[in-house]
Amino acid sequence: MKINFISLGCPKNLVDSEKILGALGASGVAINSSPLDSDIIIINTCGFIKPALEETENEIRRALRITNSTNKKVYVFGCAVNRSEAELKEKYPGVAGWFRLGDKTKLLDAINARAAHIDARLPTTTGYAYLKIADGCSNHCTYCTIPQIKGAYRSYDLENLVREAYELAYLGVREIILIAQDTTRYGVERYGKPMLSSLIKEISKIPRIQWIRIMYAHPKTLTEDILSEIARNRKVCNYIDLPIQHINDRILNLMNRGATRTRIEALIKKLKDIKAISIRTTVIVGFPTENEYEFKELIDFLKEINFDWLGIFPYYREQGTQAAQLKHVSHRVIKERYNRVIRLQKRLMRQRLAQHIGRDYKTLIHGLNGNYRGHTAFSAPEIDAQVLSSAKNLKIGDFYRLKITKARGCTLYAVGTDGTD
Repeated sequence: MKINFISLGCPKNLVDSEKILGALGASGVAINSSPLDSDIIIINTCGFIKPALEETENEIRRALRITNSTNKKVYVFGCAVNRSEAELKEKYPGVAGWFRLGDKTKLLDAINARAAHIDARLPTTTGYAYLKIADGCSNHCTYCTIPQIKGAYRSYDLENLVREAYELAYLGVREIILIAQDTTRYGVERYGKPMLSSLIKEISKIPRIQWIRIMYAHPKTLTEDILSEIARNRKVCNYIDLPIQHINDRILNLMNRGATRTRIEALIKKLKDIKAISIRTTVIVGFPTENEYEFKELIDFLKEINFDWLGIFPYYREQGTQAAQLKHVSHRVIKERYNRVIRLQKRLMRQRLAQHIGRDYKTLIHGLNGNYRGHTAFSAPEIDAQVLSSAKNLKIGDFYRLKITKARGCTLYAVGTDGTD
């Protein structure tokens, strides 16, 4: 049996996909890169916002065109099914099976995978891997569908996570990237207190792991303990992903973010006291009732802080969320504000990346496509600036010292220096 697997959405979805692939591999099923030459196409979907649902539907239509008038089957799994199962079933009756997030074993049983109950994982990245430490969310931001899709926040067992990190290290992983919907909340509901720093300390004991990176740190749950761990633990990258979403207090309150401008500014000040810290954030523009003055406050704040990395999202009205009931900003205004932040960020990005030219950095090589592709401690793979190098005879999954020679867009170009780390 040959199976083609399509994974959509965020790194948290990717971890789910890798665990399904691990069970399939343990069952002796062949994973095929070509949907045309496969018996089954599995789509792990995303349903977070409107564009994600549109991408999911596009992939379903494409898969059904491939399997039309054949014995091939399409199975659809994951977030979009949790969110819109009835509507999707009605629109795409040709899909052979629909599986919600909790239906991993049912999906594997439908394929007759012998190892359906095995806890295995097949990493699809090289050199680095994501470690999902919790699922669900209990923050209930008014624009967000995650609690509807995934339920309340649930921390995973610490010992099991450390064991998984050991297994990933054995497979050649050198960087562990910690992810959850709210990574810094880890442990609160399971152990009665925040446990992220404890988890990091345990993972730091793994000899082969050299970098640990923290993503999705919520301003409400980021603690002094975590700040200290970043500052003192040599294995923790001086990097943090801190989604602020906005800076105006009225908008933050309408979003139910649980953090004020004062709180956010205090956190950023403490973070910038950490030597060579790199800060990523995300913002939403055009949130319901946002006026020009409040948007200008956000723009001015972004200019002042000059974040190292910035993700920008136009507001999408999502059915079933509290924000969907508020008075909406027009699509024209949302697009105009989005474009203004994009222009600002491009200008700031050129200035920041130019500062790296002439410097050499420890770089984890994670791919090869003509040039070697890698990333530094100050940039997360796939979402921040990647490093491209034409250096010779590098090994994917290893660290090298590379010297940055130029920056173009969000890409840094580098040449090799002697020796490896």
